[in-house]
Amino acid sequence: MLESKDDVYNGLIVESSSIEIEASSFKNSLQLLVDKSTLREKNLIWLDLTSTQAEHIAIALQLGFEFHNCEAKRTTLTFQVTKDAYIPVPPTHTIGVGAVVINEKNELLMVRDRIHTSHSIYKLPGGMLEHAQSLEEGVVREVWEETGIKAKLIKMVSVLNSHPFTFNKSNMYIVFHLEALSFEINVIDTHEIEKALWMPLDEFFAHEEMSDFQKNLVTATLNNEGISLIDFENKLPHKKHVEVYS
Repeated sequence: MLESKDDVYNGLIVESSSIEIEASSFKNSLQLLVDKSTLREKNLIWLDLTSTQAEHIAIALQLGFEFHNCEAKRTTLTFQVTKDAYIPVPPTHTIGVGAVVINEKNELLMVRDRIHTSHSIYKLPGGMLEHAQSLEEGVVREVWEETGIKAKLIKMVSVLNSHPFTFNKSNMYIVFHLEALSFEINVIDTHEIEKALWMPLDEFFAHEEMSDFQKNLVTATLNNEGISLIDFENKLPHKKHVEVYS
């Protein structure tokens, strides 16, 4: 018998631990849950299944469930009990972070990918945010992995929202100004990064193979105050990660 709990959208979330191993038993239980949800005038049902439950996924689809979002070994399906009931949208964006790091000699930290993804010969350090990682953690980690430089966040400089991106989703590219805490370059992620270097700012701005986009980002870092990370953790204690820039 499937167990469930209420959600904030007048829906039910199926408890994964109650899902029967036998597909035939699961089908009967899921149909019963759909019928009970209709009688209780619920709006929707949430169902999480894993990649090892292919038969269960097929059964749910047969009963009218639809895919909502998917990860490598897990997929979430929804069933609209009430016609036109509101279902929160699935994840729409990937998030990338970039770092403008300038040292005391007015040199800019740059990297070159082994597989070039930029029109510039060099680019700002950065990459994709990992699952459940904060923006600050992500950009500090990327700088360390790509250059071996330890750095701390100073301010947010720029946000670029673009579509389409990977898998026809949107992408948000967020650029930060970081202060270098070390200066000796030692590329950690040698699989991805071919070279890292400190480049004099005047050379960077004069370089013909540097994109105007990156030059504008560095100019904004130098000339604008940006917005800083403020302490907001104690305001939302139920959240695992809270970041507010203001």
